Amino acid sequence: MLKMLNFLKKIFQNEEQELKKAREISLQNLEEWLNEQAKPLAEELRQQTEEILMRVNEELQRARFNVEVLENAKLQNPNIPFKAKQYMEGNRKAYARAINSFLGHMEINNRDYFYLLDFSKEFDSLINDLNKGTLRSYTILQEFFANETNKIAQNLKNFDTLFSELKKVLKNERMESINNAMGKIQSLKARIKQKINVDVDFKGAEAGTKLAIEEKNSIMAEIEKFNKSGEHNDFLRLNEEKKGKANAFYNDESRILQSFSLLDRPLRKYSHIAFEHEEIVLDYLKQPIETLANDKSLAILEILKSLGKMLQENKLQIDDRKREKSLEEIKKLNKEFFEQFLKKYFSFKAEMEGIENRIKASGVPEKFRNFNKQLEESNLRIEKNNEEFDRLKNEVAKIDNAITGLTSGIEACVKEIFDEEIKVLQNSL
Repeated sequence: MLKMLNFLKKIFQNEEQELKKAREISLQNLEEWLNEQAKPLAEELRQQTEEILMRVNEELQRARFNVEVLENAKLQNPNIPFKAKQYMEGNRKAYARAINSFLGHMEINNRDYFYLLDFSKEFDSLINDLNKGTLRSYTILQEFFANETNKIAQNLKNFDTLFSELKKVLKNERMESINNAMGKIQSLKARIKQKINVDVDFKGAEAGTKLAIEEKNSIMAEIEKFNKSGEHNDFLRLNEEKKGKANAFYNDESRILQSFSLLDRPLRKYSHIAFEHEEIVLDYLKQPIETLANDKSLAILEILKSLGKMLQENKLQIDDRKREKSLEEIKKLNKEFFEQFLKKYFSFKAEMEGIENRIKASGVPEKFRNFNKQLEESNLRIEKNNEEFDRLKNEVAKIDNAITGLTSGIEACVKEIFDEEIKVLQNSL
């Protein structure tokens, strides 16, 4: 029967706990609420701290009295050598000065918890530095004023004991947990403010990317519209006309290039012998069409005539098969051939120049350059905005994780300290 009652009691307790909702506290009011909850503990620590500091002050008065006694103490044996007396006085002054400087630090008027916590840690350095700095003078004074220096040494030991007690009181686990929660609250507020700023930047980057994409789409639509225009169709027709004339001239152009390619070796050998023609021969081998167009006197005819004669007399040391082919090619390259080619060439150049001028005058190439520049700038803006968008997106995610962690940490701290479930509301900040 008793087991059944305990079982039912446990069920009702669980149901009651489930029904009990967590207290909702806005982040704005959380510090004030936490301070209110911590008041009993803070008051207890304050009273303990005040009691210790009163004892510190009492010890301070005793220590100052003992230092004054040491400074005014007379030697039991006044008949010591003068130099020994000087030596003693020097160490007495140094020791008293060091102790008084230390005692000046023991005047504590600030009762702030964190100040006292820091000072209790700093005390260890102060007392250690004092002991190291006065060891020599203390040892010497023990020979002359053992009773007086022993009393001061006891004062220092008492200070050490008192500050050990103070440190123990201040390092209260519950108070440390409360301060830890306070720190988390401050961090949470800072993170929420940071998130507000980053959200603004994030939305700006998102809007910037959207605007850049819209600009690019607008440019693409403008290009598509232009591609369907009569202006663009005229441009395409001119390019086709240019391409057709280039193809029509291609066979004549290839014929010249092929001829000079076939005569490459004989002409090179000839240039080594006929020094007066060396420069123009090399120009023909390098750029046959351009050189022919600039050869107003058709000096190439005289060169080919001389070359043919040397080939017939076998003066260039060319094998018979190559020599015969070269002679056949030279016969084809007569004055009439060159004049007809030049007539076609200059006509072709004039027609191509006219088409180029018409293309340029149409303004279409300039429009395409402008379109390409706009697209390039638009793509660059999209790329930069996307990079900034991704960076801010990652930063927002990190801040959100930090906010979630801090909020959970605060709620867990409160649960651990006060055994109370709370829910931190952030939207009230």
